[in-house]
Amino acid sequence: MAHDDREGIVEDRALRAAVDRIIPADAWPAGWGGGVSEYLRVAGREPLEAAPGLAALSARLDASAADARPGAGFADLSDTEQDAILRALEAGAGAEGFAELRRVAFEGFYAADARRSDPVGLGMIGFRHVPEGAEIVEPELPAGRDAASVAAHYDAIVIGSGPGGGVAAQVLAQAGKSVLLVERMPAVPNRLLRGDHLHDKRNAVYAVRVGPGAGHPRVHSSDAGDEVIDGTGDASRYGLNADAFGGGSRIWQGMAWRFMPEDFRMREVYGNPDGASLADWPIDYDELEPFYTRAEWELGVAGEEGALTRRMPRSAGYPMPPFGTEPARELLAAAADRLGWGWGPIPLALNSVPHDGRPACVRCAQCVGHACPVNAKNGSHNTFIPRAVATGNCDVLYDAEAIEVTDGAGGASVVIMANASAPGSEPVRLTVRADVVVVSAGAVETPRLLLASGLGNDHLGRHIHDHRTSTVLGTVDEKVKNFIGPGHSIATLDHVHAASVPWGGGVLVDLMSLLPLTSALAPAPGIPAWGARHKEWMRDGRAHSFGVFAMGQEIPLPSSRVSLAAGVLDRWGKPGARIRKDVHGASREVEAGLAREGAAWLEAAGAREVRRLVGTATASAAGEHSCGTARMSDDPATGATDRFGRLWGTRRVVVCDSSLHPTNGSVNPTLTIVANAFRVASRLIEDWPR
Repeated sequence: MAHDDREGIVEDRALRAAVDRIIPADAWPAGWGGGVSEYLRVAGREPLEAAPGLAALSARLDASAADARPGAGFADLSDTEQDAILRALEAGAGAEGFAELRRVAFEGFYAADARRSDPVGLGMIGFRHVPEGAEIVEPELPAGRDAASVAAHYDAIVIGSGPGGGVAAQVLAQAGKSVLLVERMPAVPNRLLRGDHLHDKRNAVYAVRVGPGAGHPRVHSSDAGDEVIDGTGDASRYGLNADAFGGGSRIWQGMAWRFMPEDFRMREVYGNPDGASLADWPIDYDELEPFYTRAEWELGVAGEEGALTRRMPRSAGYPMPPFGTEPARELLAAAADRLGWGWGPIPLALNSVPHDGRPACVRCAQCVGHACPVNAKNGSHNTFIPRAVATGNCDVLYDAEAIEVTDGAGGASVVIMANASAPGSEPVRLTVRADVVVVSAGAVETPRLLLASGLGNDHLGRHIHDHRTSTVLGTVDEKVKNFIGPGHSIATLDHVHAASVPWGGGVLVDLMSLLPLTSALAPAPGIPAWGARHKEWMRDGRAHSFGVFAMGQEIPLPSSRVSLAAGVLDRWGKPGARIRKDVHGASREVEAGLAREGAAWLEAAGAREVRRLVGTATASAAGEHSCGTARMSDDPATGATDRFGRLWGTRRVVVCDSSLHPTNGSVNPTLTIVANAFRVASRLIEDWPR
């Protein structure tokens, strides 16, 4: 029997029987009929290619059955006999194949994906994509320009449609400048970017729907050697930055924090640890504050002034009230009060009330990594860019990749490959001239493009850093986070620039509600990894698992850098990015301190079995909060751009994204990207090159 195709697996009696012991029948159907059979029939080759040991496992199952009862196959044995064989394989030579089968079984029973109806497991545990009665709202993306009708010259070409590029396009277009906004990805609607738990941004096995796709190789470099990873695979290994119109703001959870004043002068406050490359920003909080206010109002942020804002002077309040409370907030708020910590509702770039012509959030449980089902998530795609297009001055070119930037006294130009991935279409090569090129492609792709274009100094690409994170879990008496959205709800900033955690510390928040598959693959201590008790725990005990997530400062290193990968070329023959990410000991101290304080918060809340998850400090060499690779400075000896984002050594090339950040603060950086983009783009209007 062929075990390496779907038909073979579907007909394999041993594997079917094993699936039904991993997820046995009770008041709810067993795994095979509860979703796994349909999953394997419709999912293509993905799960089988990720589980090459299934064929060998099937043979082992039948061989073990014959040893126990001559002439019998695994499917012929009793439940007790089957369980004994599975436990033996799990603990012995068949462990790898068993782990693959368990994973595929849980994917089929507990994960939603766009190719099939929801499996039984989601209904069993009460998971809904949107709350009952919510009306789906599909936003209309701005119309794109056909490659053949792109003008030969624009005042500005903006590369990348994320928060930085979107703001730049809005500011320039509203000032009367003609703008071409170049987006590498096609115009994919929201409905294709949500409700798929196997291909969302945080999935660790299958190609993500917001990944760049094939032909975008990166080399991850470490002391162990180099590894080539293309854009079709594991998001956490390739880099968690989202590739979509609107960038990461299309699928983010929306935490919209300001950096604290100390975040702009880390080197002054803490010194530079040996071997590190800490640098202060060339601007301070006061200079950025008016742009923070503009960012909160033009993006749309729901929040309140209080314990979370008292160390950040403000010129205005928030445009929307904070999200209402929930059981997790009540539990941790009481614990924070007992500890003497300040706390408050997290500022979120989500509509807590109807706002800007769009509805309020319906508090679904899959905000992180998914597009919004009701268009209540605020991002570049539905705020800045539509405003730019509405002026009549901004053309959007989807499915087009900038591959070269030139700079000159008389003007700049960009070489663009348009119709880059349209089925049946030949790519169109365009060379478009402009007065200014604004590069907003993110902390990896911005330096890669500029370096491949022969631009920039030795700091361009260096100092890449992200955040350090810690996750602490426990078990609580209440079901405090049972698929309640939009995600994180409560935070304390008492360990940011405080004595409790060194090197600037970080923020502590409640852990968002985990997707069902995530919970299934990592049950609480004492719960079997599969079988009847595991299924019962998923139904009744899972919602008692609760955690605290911490995010803190990462100290940059000059050896952590994006460079060009020799001999590794992308689909246009340009060098891929070579990424090396080293971790300073000071960053490890931040992780450890945050984990300790997170555990104290959970324990004060009465949690049991409190433990820190290991191996969650950063997602990859290019995490979703990466920054610093074109950092601002007042001297080309210490940075890649000037304080207004102009690339040192050029006249008409401006960077406008997280690459500019010399340090990354202790909180999510998107609001700072937006605020700084307003500052950079506003100054660009004033200092327009002639």
